[in-house]
Amino acid sequence: MDTFTLIQITDTHLSRARPEFAGNFEVASQIIQQDKPDLVVHTGDIAVEATARSDDLLFGKEAMDSLNTPFRAIPGNHDVGDNPSDHGYVPPKPVTDALVQTYEDHFGPDHWAIDQAGWRLIGLNAQLFSSGLVREKQQHDWLVRMLAETDGRPVAVFCHKPLLRDAIDEPVDVPYRYVPLVNRDPLAATMDAADVRLFACGHVHQARDHWRGNTRHVWCPATAFTLPDDVQPRVGDKRCGLVSYRFSPDAVEVDLQFPPAMLHPEVEVLRKVYAL
Repeated sequence: MDTFTLIQITDTHLSRARPEFAGNFEVASQIIQQDKPDLVVHTGDIAVEATARSDDLLFGKEAMDSLNTPFRAIPGNHDVGDNPSDHGYVPPKPVTDALVQTYEDHFGPDHWAIDQAGWRLIGLNAQLFSSGLVREKQQHDWLVRMLAETDGRPVAVFCHKPLLRDAIDEPVDVPYRYVPLVNRDPLAATMDAADVRLFACGHVHQARDHWRGNTRHVWCPATAFTLPDDVQPRVGDKRCGLVSYRFSPDAVEVDLQFPPAMLHPEVEVLRKVYAL
């Protein structure tokens, strides 16, 4: 295949019990079924809160199946719990083996690799970083192997959390926003040893498109909602949307899209669903 089209969605926050964000998913679904990409990648926070309601994941799986399009997914903190991070941050709902297993029961492996259009596409479980779970080392060893076996092909990495804001060793503004500092340098070094040209993420509910060296870092806008500036500092574009990619053997085209039909729920709605 000379070209490969992909749509990335993220942070859909779906739930049968809390349907407040379902409308924006329907807008994304219409775009996906109209554009007919070769693959959809969901970069996590599929569910409103699967750590409290496992049915949120089941509902999310039903929604993804309804796209009638091949898809891959990786988990976010609301799907499998969060990881410890910088400045001694301890998550209120930590990632566990049991939560990851429940996710995998619905969506398959929490990390994966596929080869298309001369590229290797890799999905990582960001929630394992600094977790201390056996799965963390297993994923790291697997990633080293996947990058060593690219035979010179360019690589795209999909991960729930951004690797960084602007620099590897930058002071951390929000400890749970990025890949933890202790993991960041080794991960960057591992990727720098290969031809990683794209690092695509979600999590922040802001869109951003910037470069570190030869790697383009794309923050996919959230499908479900954005957060007001008094709740979350603004570092990117606070609009709901998705990202469309077209991979060819030595290039990738990136198109951040912000459909006008996607609504931005009022903060009172967010407070009903999550305690802000």
